Amino acid sequence: MIRASLSFPSVALLRPVHVEAALPHGICEAPRPWRSLWALHCALSDASLFFEDLGAGALVDELGFALIAPSLGNGFFLNTPGEAQADFLDEIFHALAEILPLSPEGRAVAGVSMGAFGALRWALASGHFTSAALISGMYFADLAPDGRYARNHGQRALYRAFRDAMRRALLDGAGKPRPGADPARLLEDAAGHLPALHIFCGEEDWLALPQSLALERLCAAYGASATLTLSPGGHDRAYWRGAFKAACEAIFSGGEGPCPRSSM
Repeated sequence: MIRASLSFPSVALLRPVHVEAALPHGICEAPRPWRSLWALHCALSDASLFFEDLGAGALVDELGFALIAPSLGNGFFLNTPGEAQADFLDEIFHALAEILPLSPEGRAVAGVSMGAFGALRWALASGHFTSAALISGMYFADLAPDGRYARNHGQRALYRAFRDAMRRALLDGAGKPRPGADPARLLEDAAGHLPALHIFCGEEDWLALPQSLALERLCAAYGASATLTLSPGGHDRAYWRGAFKAACEAIFSGGEGPCPRSSM
């Protein structure tokens, strides 16, 4: 693997954006052009999440794909009055396609927690991707967590810190979803070019579990190809590492990964 750090001068955001990329290299180098995975981080993190915590480097070499991960703060990868992060994603997608030998086929997007919302929105709104991996996702601003979250110190603190921030990012002043922030509308508008959705969640993730179950039901209602895989774990990096590996295997090798039980 070659790991590259890029500074991308974004016109959409009027500032440079830090981007991390991993490219397959070595005796098992993947043939060009490369299949690609665009990866969107969780809140309170950045692109280094995938390298320092989730083992992206080994997966890039093992499965033979390029990984591209921008660092965009806590804006849910959506256009808001604060920043046009959705416009940035399309901007960098087209720019890097001119620089790197990325295949027009085998393109996927993955996201963790807040980034899972960004991955869902981007996959449905853009038509760029054949599949999306959504890990521990937060998609619906008004959906309450499972009450057991209050007995988990980490989940309780995270919910209290980001409950209002999520509502400000996804909802307008009238409490209605911002453009691009309504999963039902996104699924409806994407009819005819729906990507395959791989949803992963921990069985003790009291924040994301209700969200993931609700998204699975919504996808079924709109005829989207969506699989929800549940396995032991919470809303934390320990769970995300195994789920990210399972997601990459599902996308790039057709494997089921290490998660032992899927919901029916």
